Amino acid sequence: MSRSPVAETTNKRTGQRSLIAYCLERDTLLFSVKMALVIGTLLALINHGQALLAGHLTSDRLISLLLTYFVPFTVAMYSQIRGKRQRDSIHKELASTALQQKIDMPLDEQSS
Repeated sequence: MSRSPVAETTNKRTGQRSLIAYCLERDTLLFSVKMALVIGTLLALINHGQALLAGHLTSDRLISLLLTYFVPFTVAMYSQIRGKRQRDSIHKELASTALQQKIDMPLDEQSS
């Protein structure tokens, strides 16, 4: 009996951890913050260096400066989550394949 695409999509969604769970992992947060600090600082110096040195930091420039750090943070977070979801999906697939092979194996071969 074949499953409908909707049923398969629903099963995939319920089997995955939530996006928030991945975001709140300590290593994911630390990596994203470190990347934001390094890349954001480089971009801030490139884009706003003269204004920072001259002391011309306006509210418009402050918002832009904050976004300069926010964008690398979100990109790093997204890439970490994407990689972890792919890893978890592969582990789940391998585990289900191993279980299926164990189920399909005759009883006399399972004990040896």
